[in-house]
Amino acid sequence: MKLLHAVAVALGAALFAALVVRVGPEKLWQDAAALGVGVVVIVAIEGVADLVHTLAWRRCFQPAHRPPLFRLWLPHLAGAAINFVTPTATLGGEVVRGTLLPRHVPGTEATASLAINRLSATISDVLLSLAGVALLLAAVPLDLGIRVSIVVALALFCLGVGGFFAVQRRGRLAALVGERRAIARVLGAPRAERIAGLAAQVDSRIAAFHAERPLDLVASVLLHTAANALGVVQLALFFFFLGEPVGIATLALVFLVARVLDLAAFLVPARLGVQEGARMVAMRLAGLDPSLGLLFSLVLRLEQVVWAGVGLAAYAALAAARGRRVETAS
Repeated sequence: MKLLHAVAVALGAALFAALVVRVGPEKLWQDAAALGVGVVVIVAIEGVADLVHTLAWRRCFQPAHRPPLFRLWLPHLAGAAINFVTPTATLGGEVVRGTLLPRHVPGTEATASLAINRLSATISDVLLSLAGVALLLAAVPLDLGIRVSIVVALALFCLGVGGFFAVQRRGRLAALVGERRAIARVLGAPRAERIAGLAAQVDSRIAAFHAERPLDLVASVLLHTAANALGVVQLALFFFFLGEPVGIATLALVFLVARVLDLAAFLVPARLGVQEGARMVAMRLAGLDPSLGLLFSLVLRLEQVVWAGVGLAAYAALAAARGRRVETAS
């Protein structure tokens, strides 16, 4: 796995360097200077998007255990930072978020909320992917083979998400992840029994959520979608500060196509190189200068670095506070 990540990073870095050389550093610098204060505005919008994502996660808790919004926003940022700086896909960030929640939130509730929130965010990705593929097929002339491949890949993605949803509704998610016999071989029978008991509690909470609060799931999906859609606002401001007038249809095409390509490259750490290539392809398909896609991606890179820094600071602060509480209790 480490070798796979190392190869992915190397290939991504090579692709990134090749794209910069192809466009030309001088042109990128000139266009970046034209953005001016727009860079700050675009970066700031991501903070709003993270806050809306946090609202979506908050709907996945039982009402009695919902942390205050700001107190939940900090673990969300910390988890996003861990996802950005470590090769763990989204798993590492989810673990961090769970460990940094307030002490009054039971562990089973934290785990259940994270699983439900992951489903909610993935459903939002499906909705945006469906819109992106529909717009791509309608607006861009593609060979039949490419069209079929895109539709098949999207169908498989949707089937996977549907299976994830079905397993959650039946209360079998944690039991599948924590299969008792497999854990017993690694950790021993006593620990396997304990983990199996906790898994049953988590599954019970998840199943109860789907049975009793389906509207909370809908609200969470809509909030995640609204947060993701702020990317269109960032793109519109990017063109505005550059003085490049574009229509709503063009904005939608660039945003949605780039997002679909991003999702297809989730295994590449930080989507290095792929994020840049995706936006260049999206710009070209929309009839725009591909170099604008590279510049926009570089602005997004700056945004990611800034908010990763904020997230790591939040992680350090929350971890230190938790450590002080443990020392006081002992």
